Amino acid sequence: MDINNTQQNIIDLLEKCEFKKICNLYFADNFKWTIKGSSVLSGIYTDKDAFFTKVLDRLTSVLQPKWDMHILNTYTDKDVLIVEMKGEVKAKSGDDYNNDYCWIFKFANEKIISVTAYYDSLLVNKILGY
Repeated sequence: MDINNTQQNIIDLLEKCEFKKICNLYFADNFKWTIKGSSVLSGIYTDKDAFFTKVLDRLTSVLQPKWDMHILNTYTDKDVLIVEMKGEVKAKSGDDYNNDYCWIFKFANEKIISVTAYYDSLLVNKILGY
């Protein structure tokens, strides 16, 4: 598997749950983040601040601070990185939020131009109270 330095840095940051850092360091100005499914977070985001507010901040507001993110598999082909992950964290309510993820990153000039994220939409809605 041929992973370049940028892709390896992103994998390392994913494992540490440093999502905002990935966005700030590696997103191109014209990025697109697509969250698949039918959760309240599903949609297309093209603005970092909107993505932080509508997705990351909403999730972190109901979850305990320490996430465990396990990288299960990575696949790469030139300007594409696919990462399968398993997240484990407790909600502030005490419920488990253990979600499975598959994120597909597309790159141009070492910057992320798009991410397509798949996860359990029903679990997201449940943890957010919908």
